[in-house]
Amino acid sequence: MQSIDLNLLVVLDALLQEGSVTGAARRLHLTPPAVSRSLGRLRVITGDPLLVRAGRNLVATPVAERMRDRTHDVVAAVYEVLSPVTEPSDRELEKNLVREFRVRTGPDNAAGFGPSILDELRRRAPRVRLVLDQEGGDALAALRDGLIDLTLGSHVIDGNETLHREALLRDNVVVIGRRDGALAQACGDREASAADLSRRLHVIRTPRSVWHDPFERHFAEEGLERDVVATAPGFAAAFALVRSGDLVCLAPDRLTRSMLGDELRSWPVSIPLPELVIEQVWHHRSHTDPEHRWLRARVRAAVSSL
Repeated sequence: MQSIDLNLLVVLDALLQEGSVTGAARRLHLTPPAVSRSLGRLRVITGDPLLVRAGRNLVATPVAERMRDRTHDVVAAVYEVLSPVTEPSDRELEKNLVREFRVRTGPDNAAGFGPSILDELRRRAPRVRLVLDQEGGDALAALRDGLIDLTLGSHVIDGNETLHREALLRDNVVVIGRRDGALAQACGDREASAADLSRRLHVIRTPRSVWHDPFERHFAEEGLERDVVATAPGFAAAFALVRSGDLVCLAPDRLTRSMLGDELRSWPVSIPLPELVIEQVWHHRSHTDPEHRWLRARVRAAVSSL
């Protein structure tokens, strides 16, 4: 395709609107000779005189008349595309927002944070849909290609110069057991010690959490052993086992609080264990987009409210 100087479209629009080289020059802040040279180039490109002299004035040819409205619309569209982006207010955005947001996260985060996130989104923008996308695959590529909008969780994706991340919540590890179970009878309302936990039967969640290895090292240093009788794919399943068998399970406090129900409760533990940091991660391609910024603000508010 032949290269076209788009500045010629601007000149053509001015000429067709003004019907005068002098008027077009005044509109464009150019000199009349510069506009005349552009008109000469336009005549060569289109194969038509475009404007012809009639006495002391110029009149448009039939070809130019047919081009007038289309040329003006094209120039207006170019200015619209290249003008600075004006961000809508949250109220304007929420009023008109109709779309689906995809957040990649694990089942525990989906259960712990999903209801609050959905409520925050739908309360403000009722026509928004939320898809909690299952973890797996190349998250970086999915963010880059726009297949997902965010990842949410604890170190769900490695660092990369094209990614942005924000810590939303820091969570402490607690031990979960039955309200009327053996741990409750041993501890009451005090924190659970390593000795307390060594006497209980344990459920662990898979995949293993960041505190698994430090917990095992502390037990080994104390000369204790943990009796693990079951593993479960996520905290919801682990808590069902705790509930049915008077077992115990280590879990993040704030993330899992809504999963406990009436039969389970939590106790702090005296063992020093690392915090769980929940973060949202997004690609640089969506960093300044108003709708994505709104989504991140809503996720931040929903997670922080817990």
